[in-house]
Amino acid sequence: MAVKQVTVFIGNKEGRIEKVTEVLKDNSINISSLSLAESVDFGLLRLIVSDPEKAKDALKAEGLSARLSDVIAVEISNAPGSLHGLLTALVEFNIEYMYVLSSAETASMIMKIKDYESAEAVIRKSGFRVLAQSEI
Repeated sequence: MAVKQVTVFIGNKEGRIEKVTEVLKDNSINISSLSLAESVDFGLLRLIVSDPEKAKDALKAEGLSARLSDVIAVEISNAPGSLHGLLTALVEFNIEYMYVLSSAETASMIMKIKDYESAEAVIRKSGFRVLAQSEI
């Protein structure tokens, strides 16, 4: 099952991330996980939020460029070798990017994989738990 990720294209200047968090706060949208990647001129802010559609619409209403994409969220134990086990299961897949939401006992790996349905089947067969949007 795919999780919806919000990607926001932001200028590489002061205050842009704060604007995104302000819009989400004002719309009662919780951020569960995020990743920020930057280049010289712009940044890509990837977010897992409580209401992706509402977030996208609210951000666009404020003039920000936002889109939704499907990612996979997989729970692994927060222990040495757990990530390696997941990546070994996915060795035949191209993982475009990934980031993590971690706690003391578990981690949620957020991954962009083109053929996410096939990847999800392999993940489940390998004994890992695929998470729903509401579980992140």
